[in-house]
Amino acid sequence: MEIFPLIYIKNRKTRDAIDGNLLSISDLPELSDDYMFYIKDFDGIEKDASNLETYQKISNKSNIWVDSGPRTFGDVVDIIMAGASRITIMRNLFPMKEILNVKDVSDSMIYINADLEKEKDILFDPPLGIDGFIIFNDRNQIESDFKTGELLKTICIKYKVYVVETDQKNISYWKELGVAGVLLNFDKFKSVNKDDFRN
Repeated sequence: MEIFPLIYIKNRKTRDAIDGNLLSISDLPELSDDYMFYIKDFDGIEKDASNLETYQKISNKSNIWVDSGPRTFGDVVDIIMAGASRITIMRNLFPMKEILNVKDVSDSMIYINADLEKEKDILFDPPLGIDGFIIFNDRNQIESDFKTGELLKTICIKYKVYVVETDQKNISYWKELGVAGVLLNFDKFKSVNKDDFRN
């Protein structure tokens, strides 16, 4: 199982959690090729104002995976040019028919942000060209409905699925469900022994 550090950008400020401590890009560690920073950019998602310069600075230190709500093929190309090796798209913002065009011009992996409870249709019939899913449902939501947990297990057999987590104590739970990896808040990532969760 992969564990990647998740950092947030909002109002042009980089943080270790949604409302957490500010992070200086110069203080971010260089990660080995086994890891990458997952960047959730609320400026891009909410205002269509992706922080491309910030991505470039972080990508000079480590691989990056960007979730910034691209709206067009050109937005995705800009994110790739800023250094992203993986990109998350939202189906309500990005035209799904454009995914194959992205694949034609880039080796970057494309993931779709999906909700297990509200977006079952895309989980069972995803567009061609995607590499997997990012699930933002938390453990309580999964455990509250047996069917949701079974759905997640089924999707994990067919696709790479990553989940967002704020508590490192839940990593073993996700591993048992078969997820490919956990996107863990940066402040928690620093203290986890990643070798304990390798396959």
